[in-house]
Amino acid sequence: MRVLITGAGGMLGAELRELCTTLGYEVVTTGRKADLVPMDITHPEQVRTAFDQYRPEVVFHCAAMTNVDACERQPQLAYRVNSFGTELIASHCHRVGAICVAISTDYVFDGTKQAPYHEYDPVNPLSVYGRSKWLGEEGVRALCPRHYIVRTAWLYGKHGKSFPHFVLERARAGESPTVIVDQIGSPTYTADVADRLLQLVQTDCFGTYHLTNRLPVSRYEFAERLLARLGISVPLTPLRFSEWRTPAPRPPYSPMTSWRLEWAGVDPMPDWMDALERFARVLTG
Repeated sequence: MRVLITGAGGMLGAELRELCTTLGYEVVTTGRKADLVPMDITHPEQVRTAFDQYRPEVVFHCAAMTNVDACERQPQLAYRVNSFGTELIASHCHRVGAICVAISTDYVFDGTKQAPYHEYDPVNPLSVYGRSKWLGEEGVRALCPRHYIVRTAWLYGKHGKSFPHFVLERARAGESPTVIVDQIGSPTYTADVADRLLQLVQTDCFGTYHLTNRLPVSRYEFAERLLARLGISVPLTPLRFSEWRTPAPRPPYSPMTSWRLEWAGVDPMPDWMDALERFARVLTG
């Protein structure tokens, strides 16, 4: 299988690159780092050239503007990258006959449901980031019928910085990390996402999927368990969600669950505790 990965220098893109290479796939990695094929997803000619040169069979579209507050401050750039860029990728996937796998987010929801969101729940994004990702989803649906739109959340992994790294850096420096006690979501290990994505593309069960580690958890409980597992006895500083002031609004409750994954015959995602244990083993060697 010939695979093209956009945003291959990011957490999930790098995880996919490693797994696809291990499985013996022909992998084309694009992005902004020096060792990647240069392709700006917002530049039509660059995208066309890359697709014509490599003719991928599957495209994992991981490239995005993911800094939520930066999106709020620079909405035109956010829509250019997350909406227009995704539309370009989807249209060229359709043109060359490739399957388009577009990575989306829990931020398409507003967090008012108070139960985990499934794939058929209505969306209501609160922020520029969430709206730009939703419009990217809609572009994929319109432009490339052979697609998987995969919503994930609170990603962490061995490639790049994430929330667990922030907590550990502060704790190891002897500081008390400030963590929100009542924001609930689905922290998700990139290794699990990459594995299930490769299962999913074998199914031909196209459509929208939620791909997160199971069971809701607060950021505070997640951080507590991480520090306890690594034997770091540093107290956390609790912060209420209502006291967290940021340029972009965020959903206070955005855990997700998948109905469609089971229907497609793909292995269920592990729960967040199992995923965190495996991540901790990677950190400790």
